[in-house]
Amino acid sequence: MFLVSAMTNHWIELPTELENRLQKQLGSKFEIFLAALQESPPISIRLNPGKPTNQFADAAPIAWAEQGKYLKSRPRFTSDPLFHAGTYYVQEASSMFLEYVVKEVIELKQNYRVLDLSAAPGGKSTHLQSLILRDSLLVANEIIASRNKILRQNLTRWGGDNHIVTQSDPKYFKKLPKFFDLILVDAPCSGEGLFRKDPGAIQEWSENKVSLCSRRQKRILADVIPSLADGGVLIYSTCTYSEAENESNMEWLEENSGLIPIPLDIPETWGIVSNGSNNASFRFYPHLTRGEGFFIAAFKKPDLKSSPGKSRRKPIRYPESASLEDQKWLQSPDRYTYLMRGEHRHAIPKSIYEDYLTISRALRITSSGLYMGKVYDGLLKPSPELALNQSLSQEIQRIDLSTDEALDYLSHINRVQGVNYPSGYNLIVHEGYGLGWLHILKTGQVRNKYPAAWRILQRHPKT
Repeated sequence: MFLVSAMTNHWIELPTELENRLQKQLGSKFEIFLAALQESPPISIRLNPGKPTNQFADAAPIAWAEQGKYLKSRPRFTSDPLFHAGTYYVQEASSMFLEYVVKEVIELKQNYRVLDLSAAPGGKSTHLQSLILRDSLLVANEIIASRNKILRQNLTRWGGDNHIVTQSDPKYFKKLPKFFDLILVDAPCSGEGLFRKDPGAIQEWSENKVSLCSRRQKRILADVIPSLADGGVLIYSTCTYSEAENESNMEWLEENSGLIPIPLDIPETWGIVSNGSNNASFRFYPHLTRGEGFFIAAFKKPDLKSSPGKSRRKPIRYPESASLEDQKWLQSPDRYTYLMRGEHRHAIPKSIYEDYLTISRALRITSSGLYMGKVYDGLLKPSPELALNQSLSQEIQRIDLSTDEALDYLSHINRVQGVNYPSGYNLIVHEGYGLGWLHILKTGQVRNKYPAAWRILQRHPKT
């Protein structure tokens, strides 16, 4: 692991209007809060249960997230091949409280349709994907194209295949009435809770922005509520301290939607502040918890269904069964149905295929299931996504590289020319986990198939 020193202390000076509001909000605790803002933010990661390693075995656990860990110092994550392999995700600790809420409000032994409405960069989407069953559906939506691309890359690294990535305004989700069992609205906000991590963001803050965010959040909630199934759960979160963006919006939601707040019991030792008489919304402050500012609340829609479960009027007709070539590349090829879009082959889990068809008629899809690669003359040229997927066959020929060799590969530095590797597509692995493909031609020439857009641009020496 490549380590650097923790972030140096920096003095954070809050805008006067914000400071006055927080003084009123926190009372005698304000000075302690302000002192906490001057400390270096904690470093935290969340392990991928689908790609287990012992890499952070000695790291301190995060109480509310089973796979969450606090690190003593900040590694150079881009110089760690296991980061690129998707064995962990760098995520702020407070936001991992989503896991505790989800486990309290739904029964995870069932299959669900789950929506992460504002999903980029992917922390909460990958978290949700780790929590729900493999045959559940995760829809991860991000309307901004550049952020949607980052979201797809992070989901690719995580290695699941039961997700659909969409790029649609929240208003279009009305086309999916009563569709989702669980909706997460991690709303765009004024970001007050992240000022310690990003002091530069203070310059963009204003009370006008807070008011604008509050109105926008209400609009987003109003747009997405029709797509919540009877008996379904909506979780709302922000990374701000503003009551206008948090409690006030929750009061508005309760009054205008018919949704019912869900109270939760939280251990007092965690330092999380419960708000309201029914303990249904929760705040994180940096002077009370080891994390940044965060707010979260959960609501349930009354169950009006006469009978549980989703009925199917007729058997599903899947487009295509697994070919011999598919069977070569996947562990459980019969789990999927297959689509050809031109020369591109896609594998969609059968459990989400019908939902995929429904969503494709309502929203703009940018990624779905597992993109396997291009097919030429009946043979697959595997995609970078396939190399990182947890469903890849264990029988694929592979080349196991050391840390330095793997970093060379990720940097597009070729040091294997002339080495006697078998011809064809070789999976490059580090400590057992795939990174990408190395194509060895019959002539002995080597082609690095790691995407140029993903490559490491600057190598860091060990420190």
